[in-house]
Amino acid sequence: MYITQIEVSQVTGPAGAGPAAGFVSLQSDQGHVQMHCAVPDTTPSTRRDALIAEAVRQLERMPEFRSGARKLSFAPEVLGILAAIPAAA
Repeated sequence: MYITQIEVSQVTGPAGAGPAAGFVSLQSDQGHVQMHCAVPDTTPSTRRDALIAEAVRQLERMPEFRSGARKLSFAPEVLGILAAIPAAA
């Protein structure tokens, strides 16, 4: 699966630090995947990155990817986003 775009929407969480939830949409050469993600401890400035890292983690845990039957790859612009996220690197 070649991921070409990542978008985060409907993010909820407290005004300060705390848990957050939202939808992460992944566009790929095989279609569109939308994942509902929740992260336990974020600040408003780190929520988006934490949700993206959680979506990638969930995707990698799906049986077809975990078994190696399918591989994940990312467009250069998406790799740039992921490289800036410590938990996703």
